[in-house]
Amino acid sequence: MKKSPLAQVKDKFGSKDKLVEEILAAIPKPADTTKEELKKTLRAQSNRKLMTLLKRERTIQEKFGSRDKLIDSLVKARMGKAQKEDKEYRKAIASLSSGRLLDLARRHKLAKGV
Repeated sequence: MKKSPLAQVKDKFGSKDKLVEEILAAIPKPADTTKEELKKTLRAQSNRKLMTLLKRERTIQEKFGSRDKLIDSLVKARMGKAQKEDKEYRKAIASLSSGRLLDLARRHKLAKGV
């Protein structure tokens, strides 16, 4: 039987606070919020959401190295052999969430098994 999200967090991280700290280390901090505000927001989220967020950020780090490299790969995949830079497309996808970017990578077959 699959463990509940709370049990999974306690097994893997010990507490929700430690999970939040791992997420804070993995994600870029938005410019308009302080670390404490972001920490408070993350603590209010469900354990399942937090574990999904951490898994997504780790996948981006492992497969692409960084969010910027993922965006570069997506722009290259869309432009094909022409290699003509599309600044509007780059700007548009840069505003997307990490989950949406990974979904685009799956569609372009850049991230297999993600």
